[in-house]
Amino acid sequence: MWKLTSINPYTWEINAEFETLSDEQIIEKIEKAHSAYLEWRETSFEHRKQMFYKLADVIEADLDAYAELQTREMWMLYSASKAWLKGTGDLIRWFADNLETYIGDEEFELNGTSGKYVYDPLGVIFGVGPWNFPYNQILRAAVPNILAGNTQLYKHASNVPMCAQQIEDFFTKAGFPEGIYTNFFVSSSQSELIISHKHVRGVNLTGGERAGSAVGALAGKYLKPSVLELGWNDAFVLADHADTKKMVAEAVACRIANGGQKCNSSKRFIVMEKHYDDFVQEMWKYMESMKLWDPMQADTQIPPMARLDLVEEIDEQVQRSIADWARLICGGKKAWERGEYYEGTVIADVKKGIASYNEEVFGPVASIIKSKDLEDSIRIANDSDFALSACVYGDDVDQCKTIADRLEGWMVFINAGAGSKPHLPFGWPKKSWYGKENGPEGLRAFMNKKVVVYP
Repeated sequence: MWKLTSINPYTWEINAEFETLSDEQIIEKIEKAHSAYLEWRETSFEHRKQMFYKLADVIEADLDAYAELQTREMWMLYSASKAWLKGTGDLIRWFADNLETYIGDEEFELNGTSGKYVYDPLGVIFGVGPWNFPYNQILRAAVPNILAGNTQLYKHASNVPMCAQQIEDFFTKAGFPEGIYTNFFVSSSQSELIISHKHVRGVNLTGGERAGSAVGALAGKYLKPSVLELGWNDAFVLADHADTKKMVAEAVACRIANGGQKCNSSKRFIVMEKHYDDFVQEMWKYMESMKLWDPMQADTQIPPMARLDLVEEIDEQVQRSIADWARLICGGKKAWERGEYYEGTVIADVKKGIASYNEEVFGPVASIIKSKDLEDSIRIANDSDFALSACVYGDDVDQCKTIADRLEGWMVFINAGAGSKPHLPFGWPKKSWYGKENGPEGLRAFMNKKVVVYP
């Protein structure tokens, strides 16, 4: 066993330390989760709904304290931390409100055959979580999985163990039986032990390509269904417009959400040559003025990055892009004595073959790509190994809709920043995703659609 250490990225003080589980303890907790599943799957929809309404109430009862904990551990802006936590309560209620609608029995009469479809839960689901939205990303998967009648084990990211423990505490305070949701302080090396266990019936992961490939391979090896959210490199396509300053303000907001550490934030800004120079100049003004400071302060715009190794990775990608002849407009440097911040950065003249053209840069870095015309913009937007969300901005909404229809992605936002919605499916193929979250698909992700035929 070894310890997980929570470190404040702003002060570098140790928040807390936690012991990881032994192999024997892992097996014991899996067995407990399975026993809980055998009882939980028999509970009524109404009982499950009421339990989850309590869960939302528990989270909202001390929203300020829970938001501050999230900020203290990974340094999301405090204002954003509160907003996302409130949104998590809304997500919980939406799934609870719509439970019967999407997984209730469905009678059918088809080609002379009568019967019904029944949605059955699978059992214990093992989840692997990311650090960038410590509460929301976990609960976005766990809530529908458990509402569906499964039980959930979760290995959270190693740098946010306090948030990981807090999520289990939410369930305990709401009155859920032991084993319904279990926080797993385990190492990545123990993943095969967990996934191979006969009572673990599915795997969900949010993380990078490397983690997704490893966990997905284990799920395949042991014939377990999986849902994997992986890399992103979302496009912001700028159509015809009359106010570049306004468009750039929107573009910056799309880029620096959560300090640029947001999976579906815009990263590649594709601008037609007739607007290109003005866009670059305005983006320079905005990004250069971004305030780096204490994320508890309301006027801070870019918080510290969550870990020093992440800052190093961002800087390596930026420097490699510049070495490949991208043009550095502003930023491009680590900030403060330990380098825990990264300056608001603009890279222009990004082309195919340059690092940031097809790599996800997970920080406050905007890559601007010049296109000949809108047709070329669409081609560039789709020329990516990743395909998730995209934004299209412009004055002519019909023109933006036409562009959106031709973009590859799970969701395209017109004149609005990208975001996830509990009622809309979330996920797209290529190297970005495997399976779906949110919406009806999120509730059914780890369920079997059983067919019952009547005589």
